[in-house]
Amino acid sequence: MKTRIFLQATLVGIASAYSGAALACSVCITGAAGERLTDAFNWSVIFLMAMPYTIVFSIVGFFVYAYRRAAKKARAEEPAALNPASELS
Repeated sequence: MKTRIFLQATLVGIASAYSGAALACSVCITGAAGERLTDAFNWSVIFLMAMPYTIVFSIVGFFVYAYRRAAKKARAEEPAALNPASELS
């Protein structure tokens, strides 16, 4: 148990000693904020994350539209089917 705690403390110490390496990451917000390249990477990540939601909502929207259109068409045909006397006049 003591060896495990020592190993974890050592790894945390090494990671904090080399924290400058995290600033080199292109998508780190704490990195060179305000630079054009960093902003471009951040926007690209946002667009990549939004694309699956856009596709799913488009498909769901199409099915909702098709359902409502079919329901409206069924309501329009319903009175004529229920009133046979309207066909006689």
